[in-house]
Amino acid sequence: MSIYYTPSNNENAKQLFEKRTIYNVTARTTNTGYKNLVDFNFAEKFLYGRVDPYYVPIELSSTVFSLKSFKGSPDTFQAVNYVVDAFNDVVLEFQRCAATGQIDASDPFLSNPIVYKAYVPPKKQYDEYLKTYFNAIAGEFKANKIRVNNFDEFMIELEHKLLPALGQHPFTKSGYLKSRFCPINVSGLAIEIATLDYANDEEKIKQFINSPNWEFYLNVCRSYGFMVDKFVPWRIVADVNSESMVDYALKYCPGLNTTTKTPLNLGYSGAHTTFFNNFKLILYNLYNRVRVKSYSQLMSCNGKVKSHKVIPQRYTLEEFSDRYSELYFLKLYFRWRVLEEEIHLEDFESEILIDDSIELYLASGLSRALQGFERVVNKTFDFRGSLTYTKEYLEARSALETT
Repeated sequence: MSIYYTPSNNENAKQLFEKRTIYNVTARTTNTGYKNLVDFNFAEKFLYGRVDPYYVPIELSSTVFSLKSFKGSPDTFQAVNYVVDAFNDVVLEFQRCAATGQIDASDPFLSNPIVYKAYVPPKKQYDEYLKTYFNAIAGEFKANKIRVNNFDEFMIELEHKLLPALGQHPFTKSGYLKSRFCPINVSGLAIEIATLDYANDEEKIKQFINSPNWEFYLNVCRSYGFMVDKFVPWRIVADVNSESMVDYALKYCPGLNTTTKTPLNLGYSGAHTTFFNNFKLILYNLYNRVRVKSYSQLMSCNGKVKSHKVIPQRYTLEEFSDRYSELYFLKLYFRWRVLEEEIHLEDFESEILIDDSIELYLASGLSRALQGFERVVNKTFDFRGSLTYTKEYLEARSALETT
């Protein structure tokens, strides 16, 4: 066991805290002057690449900034095209300096960087997360012998178990993207050049921070528009606001260098739209997952107790869609998202927000309602009030886009 740095998470809380503090101080004091060495666990950096400037959860959607494979790596390793271009140039810089003896060519990680992990599709990550969620819920129903006869009864039981936990275990894709369960790799902006244990601070110090090529690594990353993760030093992340990274992006979008356009608001879209289009189907499948084919229920009849066979209601997807409207699921979505964000609203304020969002839906359609609601519920401050400001903003923006 290391005296100063933890090799894993298998130590007691006091030891972990003390050793992580020592690592943090070491990483900070030995690398003063490098603003591109970033703590991605701190404040808004935790959400970097997964939310837009309004903190609305996003996912890659643009054909302009599409995925691209790395030079010399398997096609399975991909990132956003301009990020790949920048990284390929980083590799060339390392190779050039290693060949000319400017850096230690024997360094296992910081002499000829190799991609070990990059983009992971958010849909794949969320589907795996949701599968675990489904298994947990189904297990709860089975263990507690909860029997439901129809979807209405199912929703009562589901919300009884789900709602208190949404702040820690979000259900929606938007909530998942902002949670600790979602890796930064879904952004398409992150690249990992090693496969070391994330919890092993001892190896981080040995293989990276104490490497003779460490400062060269930080300098090259800074020059080409990359940030380095302080707590995962083999992970580099494209700084979409840096001049160098914007120059690479300009190749794919010449109009990028304006005051209103950035790679994040051009190449990504709100995750709420794609999720809501599947929300009904997700709950339909979950109902069918926990619904038993039949069960026996004891009933009293003429003073005698008899066993009665109950067959819970089955729905075709068409019947289900006819019975439960889009508005039904929209209200459900709004209520769950408020709880996932754990915003400091009184009950009546939450009701006002949801009511205003429904009004926006009835007046302007689903897309506007979802966008407006997410703009408000994802604010990091000043949650009070209605959707008036957001509605006016969206209407003004729409008017500008059509002129």
